Amino acid sequence: MGQPLRSITIVGGGTAGWLAASFLNRFCKSKDPKHPLEITLIESPSIPIVGVGEASLPGMVVLLNQLGVSEAEFFRLTDATFKVAAHFINWNHDDKGKPVEFLNILNAPGAIDGRALADYFITFDPARAASDAGLAYVRAFSPVAEIVRGNLAPRRPGEPEFSGEVGYTYHFDATKLAGFLKDIATGRGVKHVLDDVDNINLDERGFVKSVSLRERGEHDVDLVIDCTGFRGSILQQALGEPFEPYGDYLLNDRAAVVQIPHKDPRIIAPTTRATGFSAGWNFNIPLTTRVGTGYIFSSKFLSDDAAMEELLAFYCDQAKGCEPRIIPIRTGRVRRAWVKNCVALGLSGGFIEPLEATAIFMTDLGVRWLQNYLPTQDFEPELADAYNRQVARVYDEVRDFIQAHYHLNNRQDSEYWKAARDGMTLSDRLKENLKVWRHTTPEGLDLGSTYLFSSPVYTLLLIAKGFYKDLRLAKAPFLSRTAYERFRTSERKARPGQIAGLISHAEFLKTGRKVAAGPLAAPTVAPAFTPGGMKIKLPLQASSRSARRKPKHR
Repeated sequence: MGQPLRSITIVGGGTAGWLAASFLNRFCKSKDPKHPLEITLIESPSIPIVGVGEASLPGMVVLLNQLGVSEAEFFRLTDATFKVAAHFINWNHDDKGKPVEFLNILNAPGAIDGRALADYFITFDPARAASDAGLAYVRAFSPVAEIVRGNLAPRRPGEPEFSGEVGYTYHFDATKLAGFLKDIATGRGVKHVLDDVDNINLDERGFVKSVSLRERGEHDVDLVIDCTGFRGSILQQALGEPFEPYGDYLLNDRAAVVQIPHKDPRIIAPTTRATGFSAGWNFNIPLTTRVGTGYIFSSKFLSDDAAMEELLAFYCDQAKGCEPRIIPIRTGRVRRAWVKNCVALGLSGGFIEPLEATAIFMTDLGVRWLQNYLPTQDFEPELADAYNRQVARVYDEVRDFIQAHYHLNNRQDSEYWKAARDGMTLSDRLKENLKVWRHTTPEGLDLGSTYLFSSPVYTLLLIAKGFYKDLRLAKAPFLSRTAYERFRTSERKARPGQIAGLISHAEFLKTGRKVAAGPLAAPTVAPAFTPGGMKIKLPLQASSRSARRKPKHR
């Protein structure tokens, strides 16, 4: 066995770099004084943060809890808000051509007599054929629709951090999040070097030997993590690893982004809103201080100027005086995320449009897998191969789920939406699954990877898209209408108690951010992390009620 690594060098800051630094420092810090592991982050003073990813998945809740930081401090320092769902508008139309709405929520439904709730809903509930079938299905098992309609916070005042009535995650200022993670990492021993990298130096094996810094000279490396963003300065440029585009699967290649004020700061939605536009979609991410918004679109169907005009017209006076900036989007991934002694994280490794807020969580997954497969100085190739298989699977998983949103649209009012439905390549797995799911609901075995999107999430999307509107499941004869009606009665009785005591999201944030500034706490607990289920182990001080009602995140 080779000698332990002496150092990990992260090139590039931003969310990806500082997330990697804080996590690796927390979980890979050497306990052997004879073999210390030094973690260094090299950050350019002249390259700005792209700021991609101002919304997250529930893995962010797990990460903050594992890092042992105050959730209230996180809210205060990053302008964060709660997110209980992604709110989709105008991705499909009803029979009269009016926009359909649905929620992709963060809780999985239960079961009835060991069978999926969705099977009963599709078989017995008349709402399955309604245009708002997705909302009706969510209401059948969760109070999220009521929380969204009332713009409520998912937690009552005084309840423990990292707990809530329903599953949640966060919106935040991406630049401030990077600073928050930076303070955690540097406060706990990560070395921060502010300098430009002028050259990547390779040895005779093709490994990265060192990086040449403009002011400090040569910096030797053992393991180097490429967090240089879309440039991919080390893995793609210096090591020549090819990029595999997803342009045959997904149309969008541009983003017009802008920050605008709240229309009414007393009303803050606990959702990320995704509204279908003429040639793509608009995201709306509410923070405590502003709204982050933008237009994700296809340059094949719309010019930059036309995209900015459509975006600003949608917000009218709310966006008066604002000037969107254009960001090119290259969807896809590098062929291998780990090559020789270099691992790419974040945008350096790939990017899929931000429809389901996957960018930060994929960085989170990547650094967790790196911790699991961390090599010695021999850089065992089996570890890199295993790591690369996992990364390839999760990118393909996200690609397929994102594409399902487009492929299952029924809009006839736009050439873009027609092309997104009928003109794109489907992966073999998605193509075959859609055939299978015409007779049954999705099962985990149907999906090659469920790190982010499990079978219940696919089921909710299919119901919301009207996929089962006129279908009868093969298993229908084995289901009991009485059992479903008993379940619905029980849920209706429980709903008032689930909503009782929840207050306005804006008011909760206003009071919850009033915490004293101070040093970030050292980690005290390491909650269990289950990539497919993302279960959060609550702090010991959590009440028995909160523990019983602990949300099961997907």
